Amino acid sequence: MNIEQMQYIAEVAKTGSLTRAAENCHITVTGVSRAITLFEKELGTRLFIRSRAGTTTTPEGEKIIAKIITILNQIEELKREASSYQELNNSRLRIASIPGPISLLIESMSDMKREFPGSRFEITENNTQAVLESVHHGASDIGLVLLPEQTVPQYDHLRFEPLAEDRLILVCHQDSALANHSMVILSELIDTPLVLYNDPNILNLVSELAPASDILFKSNNVDALLRAVRANLAVTIGTLHSLQAYGTSFRKEMVAIPLQLPNRGDSYLWSVRSADYPISRSSDLFIRRFKQILNTRPT
Repeated sequence: MNIEQMQYIAEVAKTGSLTRAAENCHITVTGVSRAITLFEKELGTRLFIRSRAGTTTTPEGEKIIAKIITILNQIEELKREASSYQELNNSRLRIASIPGPISLLIESMSDMKREFPGSRFEITENNTQAVLESVHHGASDIGLVLLPEQTVPQYDHLRFEPLAEDRLILVCHQDSALANHSMVILSELIDTPLVLYNDPNILNLVSELAPASDILFKSNNVDALLRAVRANLAVTIGTLHSLQAYGTSFRKEMVAIPLQLPNRGDSYLWSVRSADYPISRSSDLFIRRFKQILNTRPT
């Protein structure tokens, strides 16, 4: 017995006709009839009753054909899985992200590379607005941003999926005068030097809530910002997940304090994709695995 025989048998059972089955399978009626006969002889069981009125299944045939259909469905599933693997192994995924999740992104990327050695990745670190624009204009397949839930609906050209609850925090040195605070309001930082990531969302937030703040410098280099914090020269604003990028010994020198931000609601780390295109298998798999890693790591 072989797959072609089972396909012919399933088609005959479906159509109730050798002729229609032969047409659908692009084979002669004689070829279908011969395949069924050989299959029946091999099993020692009659599957069909043939007559001028058509072809009907025997009681035994109904049970066997049900199993044949199950086998054919499993074969199709295997083909789809093999095709999916081939697609993933040749995929190219472009990811744009704010700084915080970068280390976990690399972990997810390494995990997928082990399973799909032929896959390729491009990771770009940028500010929130640049990430959103990159996805919108098709320069990136996936974006990762931190936004309050209430602001998401305004981006009708993008699709957002919440990955994990996150929030903005103040990061200071363990010897800072702020280190023992349970919460900080930005307006309290007038006399405290700030070093800020050059992200319009953060800069606008500071400008709105603490316009008189002493900004020591702005930079897109996260290491430069945290070196200033580590030297106790300034404090910075980041996300709760952003500290995961640094080793335990480094984090011990820094203290993360929740920022009290009025009228902002809950904030999340979101995955972002274009609303104009369906999500690819590689993007979907990467997001699911990244979300799993994100939600199993302590913050």
